[in-house]
Amino acid sequence: MPQSDDSDADADGEPVDTGDDGGEYSRRNFMETAAAVGAVGATGGLAGCSGDGDGGDGGDGGDGGDGGTDGTGEQDFLWWTMRGYIPAETEGIKNAAKGFEDAADANVNLSTEVITWDSIFQEWEAGVQGRSLPNVSEMAGEHAVDFGYRGAAEPLTDLFNQYDDWYDVINKWQNFQGEQWAVPWFMEVRTTHVNRNLMDEAGVDGTFETWEDIVSKGQTIMENTDLAGAWTTPGAQDTTTGQNVAAFNYQAGGKYYGYEDDQWSVEADAAGSLFTHLWVMSMREQWGTAPGGWGSIDSTSNQELFQSGEVAAAHLPTDLARSLIDPQEGVNEEYADLAEATELEPMPEGPNGESHSFMGGSVFGSFTDEVASYSAGSEISKGFVDYMTQPENLSEYFPVSAPTFMPVRSGQEEMELYTNNPTELPDSWLETRLEQAPQAVRYGVTGSGQATPFMGSLEGSTSGYSVAISAMIGNDADPKTALRNMANNIRSTINEADYVDQTLEESSSGPSLDDAPDMVQDWISGDGKPQIWNPYE
Repeated sequence: MPQSDDSDADADGEPVDTGDDGGEYSRRNFMETAAAVGAVGATGGLAGCSGDGDGGDGGDGGDGGDGGTDGTGEQDFLWWTMRGYIPAETEGIKNAAKGFEDAADANVNLSTEVITWDSIFQEWEAGVQGRSLPNVSEMAGEHAVDFGYRGAAEPLTDLFNQYDDWYDVINKWQNFQGEQWAVPWFMEVRTTHVNRNLMDEAGVDGTFETWEDIVSKGQTIMENTDLAGAWTTPGAQDTTTGQNVAAFNYQAGGKYYGYEDDQWSVEADAAGSLFTHLWVMSMREQWGTAPGGWGSIDSTSNQELFQSGEVAAAHLPTDLARSLIDPQEGVNEEYADLAEATELEPMPEGPNGESHSFMGGSVFGSFTDEVASYSAGSEISKGFVDYMTQPENLSEYFPVSAPTFMPVRSGQEEMELYTNNPTELPDSWLETRLEQAPQAVRYGVTGSGQATPFMGSLEGSTSGYSVAISAMIGNDADPKTALRNMANNIRSTINEADYVDQTLEESSSGPSLDDAPDMVQDWISGDGKPQIWNPYE
């Protein structure tokens, strides 16, 4: 199964016509897989749902969730969520979901089960084999595509197409073979947390608007203070490390995958990616703005550095902002002063003129009756997904999930949270999040213009594509070798699967910075830009 956190369209979002007989991705393959999964479900028997959450009475691992079910009615309905870490958030989501019983066109007996991310993959796999999946589950877009390929999920294209205001990356996240295999629920982007008090102490005015600011203002901060770091990003083998580097890569005109004429290419070790990794390494090797011991600083350690006042700015998921202010109880006394001094800023603008930031989040995927515990039918599942993503229902739990939860389309920006902020969060924090949302990117989806069944597993096995940069930072690995090793592992993984009707050849040389995008050449030469660290000169 895929181990990630977190389309028939090209890189510019234009539809791609693959045809009904197009290789391993054909509709015939989908239907054959669906028949096989149905046969497995039929022979596996009806197994109870397991997990450490709030389940219905019909589940082996449930504790009797809201709207419990006796497992006998055709309209019994079960859905799974991973939102069990923040009690107020979980309660808000469950209350909103419970409201579907009154909103549905049919008599629905709804049960919510909370399962943690660290166990959901084995639960999904067991559910496919034992016909014990929920009707709807939270997941990532890559997972929905994988389940669609295997015949366990049903497309939600008609529901998705009712709206035309999705953010760009959201159009591609669950798009595969001309179908949308899920409906996006929420997104979460990384933003820069800036301690204005430390910036003032360093004599630095304004914000980090560009990559040049990261360098120049970062150096000023290090020269005028005793801080451990300036504008920081994790450096250990950590998912957030790779996520931030992926965003840098798109800002520099690079990508991790290409897709053209029904053929895939792996670009993780291409010249653009080499530049990006050398640019990140320059924070330590060339500009001296990274914290000491960078190779051991993961996202948690980076968050702790910010909380303790040892770095001026940290580009991280907004769990950091949540740790400073609890929207339910008011200001956390331990961080009251820091919360007052903290401002959120978008990712500084890169060479391509965009402020791309990595996107996490979740979608709603709908499982077929052949693999679900209860035969609720497609219309009820689609109705639930549509209900849970309407602004008026999102308003039931977005305020207690803010600023982490974010809209996935512009129409959702009209919910109360953004028009009449009812929380203790500064309005500017929410405004920054909305500013960042349309510029979000995600791993390989953005570069290839589509999702595929193999992306989820690769994103997990590469720790979010952080294995190369962490090897450079922590083990002084040769950048070209580290990138080539990561990329060849990706190629090998794809070749060993049955998703792609092609063989990806391993790389044994290169790349050269001469082939990097034109937009970054001034950074390589130092012509009007801060020159990057280049061990190959």
